[in-house]
Amino acid sequence: MAAVAAGPFGVGRVHPAAARPRAEATAEAAPEVPLRMALPDGTALTVRPAGLADKAEARAMHRRCSPASLRLRYHGPVRDTDRYLDHLLDGRHGRSLAVTGPDGRIVALGHLMWDDGEAELAVLVEDAWQRRGLGRALLQRLAAMARAAGIGAVYAVTHASNTGLIAAMRRLGVPLEFRPEDGTLVITATLAAAEPAGAPAGSHPGR
Repeated sequence: MAAVAAGPFGVGRVHPAAARPRAEATAEAAPEVPLRMALPDGTALTVRPAGLADKAEARAMHRRCSPASLRLRYHGPVRDTDRYLDHLLDGRHGRSLAVTGPDGRIVALGHLMWDDGEAELAVLVEDAWQRRGLGRALLQRLAAMARAAGIGAVYAVTHASNTGLIAAMRRLGVPLEFRPEDGTLVITATLAAAEPAGAPAGSHPGR
């Protein structure tokens, strides 16, 4: 689905959320807890955090994807999957989620990549699992993680022909901006600010 702007190696900074002690980040990490989901046909899936330890399975999933799916995701042929995954699965650059099937194999990957106060969303769903809501589930989960990390805007880079991603972004239920850029379509979503930890529902500090 979405691809990384200017290639997957354009982000060199470590976002503040990635550098905080584990205990301090506990509340922010809540959306990263493994989540069970069931498809309408009853197929049970799990959405869980992913990292460099998942590289071999992520590589295998890429091999099962069609050239068309990889082209939509990366804006061109993927010549060095290992190099891409080394960056995308490295927690210093962002957060990653995997959807695993009943057999434990990864069938979809989502990435939230820190980008100087914003974050980029990118999703790849194996062909056999497309059009079943996995991309939407990943985008919603990644947006929740961004909001919890204090990020006010996320964006995805794709093409106007990628109707699946565009529809999934619309389902986030937040304001969207569509901007053509260098032959691609950049979709920016403005996220509602997360309530401070411990704040009563409906309270607005400073008002």
